[in-house]
Amino acid sequence: MIVHQVFFWLHDPAKDLKTVMDGCKKIAQTKSVKDYKVGVPAGTQRREVVDHSFHISLTVYFDSLGDHDLYQTDPVHLQFVEDHKDKWSRVKVYDFEV
Repeated sequence: MIVHQVFFWLHDPAKDLKTVMDGCKKIAQTKSVKDYKVGVPAGTQRREVVDHSFHISLTVYFDSLGDHDLYQTDPVHLQFVEDHKDKWSRVKVYDFEV
């Protein structure tokens, strides 16, 4: 299984948080996605090793690397990027196998 974690830092979270989160929910429903979670930083204790600076986290689960690759080229995913790329100041992706 491939886990694809995406962290978004927005220019204007007060204005764009809901719109981008709704977009995340749409792209996570593409055919190759097994499951997904989208959320905001938890209210956990502030510690040096915990990064609460992001605005949105999207975690997507795929059965295989091939499914992940299909997602990357899916028109729904590409449209999400086109529609929202001006709203984020930074995006960080972590992919790992489990």
